[in-house]
Amino acid sequence: MRYLLENMTLKLLSLGLAVGLWFVIAGETTSEMGLQVALELQNFPRDMELTGDAVNQVEVRLRASPGILHGLNPGDVSARIDLRGAHEGERIVHLTAEAIRVPFGVKVVKISPAILTLNLEPTLQKTVPIRPRLLGRPAKGYEVGEITSEPAEVRISGPRSRVAEIESAFTEPISLDGARGPVTDLVSVGLEDPLLRLQGNPRVRVTAAVKESAGNR
Repeated sequence: MRYLLENMTLKLLSLGLAVGLWFVIAGETTSEMGLQVALELQNFPRDMELTGDAVNQVEVRLRASPGILHGLNPGDVSARIDLRGAHEGERIVHLTAEAIRVPFGVKVVKISPAILTLNLEPTLQKTVPIRPRLLGRPAKGYEVGEITSEPAEVRISGPRSRVAEIESAFTEPISLDGARGPVTDLVSVGLEDPLLRLQGNPRVRVTAAVKESAGNR
């Protein structure tokens, strides 16, 4: 009993302030605002990949007092999906207000899209040959001979189904305009599928042998 009576004045003052603050907030008019927020995939399974169109943001409709809404910063609101225990295949995720992190006093009234379909595939790696690309023509009376790259192959990784479809990688175009001898250039390697990645150094040295045409020797 004595413990409850200690600092009674401070306790009553704190209670009064809390009640007063509640009435101020409750009495304010509310506003709504739409916001694009980042989508965070938590506990993503190791050695798995997302396929299909990636969803990096969702739109949320927020309701709060005008003062709170106007004071929101981009990092104050985020959407989170927990993928703990997810396996290969299709996963349908329902985004609810509980998945949206918001400051105190803010209510989530709408999420778009509210349903997401995520497709998970195992990560696959393989080695593919590099296909150099050439641009232009040698000087008159000259022709292109052997074309080589160092290294001749590159290792790629990504979703299993997408990796299986890739037969080669390609390089930036190498200009042969007016060449009368071998052309060597250090160029970057690319892949047609944006879901795939290169492992190791993305640049290779390409050499195109340019020599006199047989009829001009």
